[in-house]
Amino acid sequence: MSQGDPIPILMNTRAGAMHAESGEQQLRNMAAKIDLDLRVIRTQSKEDFQSELRKLVAAKAPKVAIAGGDGTVGLAVQELAHTPTALGILPQGTFNNFASAARLHHNLPAALKTLKNGAPKAVDLGKIGDRYFTESAGIGLFAESLALYGKGSNKNFLRGLYAVTRLSLAFRAFEVNLILDGKSQTTRATMCEICNTYRIAQAAPIAPHADIDDGFLDVVIFHDVHRSEVAAYLRAVRAQMHLGLPKVEVLRAKEVRIEARRPLNVHADDQIVGVTPQTITIQPGALQVLVDQEL
Repeated sequence: MSQGDPIPILMNTRAGAMHAESGEQQLRNMAAKIDLDLRVIRTQSKEDFQSELRKLVAAKAPKVAIAGGDGTVGLAVQELAHTPTALGILPQGTFNNFASAARLHHNLPAALKTLKNGAPKAVDLGKIGDRYFTESAGIGLFAESLALYGKGSNKNFLRGLYAVTRLSLAFRAFEVNLILDGKSQTTRATMCEICNTYRIAQAAPIAPHADIDDGFLDVVIFHDVHRSEVAAYLRAVRAQMHLGLPKVEVLRAKEVRIEARRPLNVHADDQIVGVTPQTITIQPGALQVLVDQEL
């Protein structure tokens, strides 16, 4: 596959708030206005989506685009990590946390211009086991809400609020041992999020200083927060004021191992991927993303 070939774009027709705007014909019309040649590939399932990406990587496609949200991006990076194929993102999800971290346009015409004229930029991914993640991995309140209420609690605001409220009524901190780049600390924690992006879940800015091309993970620890304090701490996260609270600590590391006396659920983005112990690493420059050339 050569540079002059049409750019393949995989369509996720069920993704996100911009679904009505992003019909195939309208997408083609917008692309035609800027002389962008697209080859639309519609997929029927997650397996089909990833199979098509594997074919494109094997064919040495210089770039491939996807239309969808964070879940679609999360599927794509499993196939594109550590390959020369650059990923173009037309953000159409509810929150688009990874696209925001990469400073991509959420406006479809502008995103198409980036797809045409943008340049590849190497950005980081997190990894746990054999799975890459774009946003965060962790334990505690968020992981347990995913375990109990499913990944729908990650992106649906009301479902997420219900899940966290129900959990916080009975949730207690747990003892955990964190080993950051070989240095160990034991603490009681309500939640620990190991972040690649500054926003996670429902656009919660939990790691305001996280950068997807700095080669580090931001480790945000909510220590022994009593259940009566949880709501106030979550409000502080929304207001980006939580880093000044006494029970919040932020550390940075390239590798984080989580150990606990009893098995704790561990999530990566919107999926429960196992229980402790787990080791989480940063994968510097693992993904090529198309961005505006001035970036």
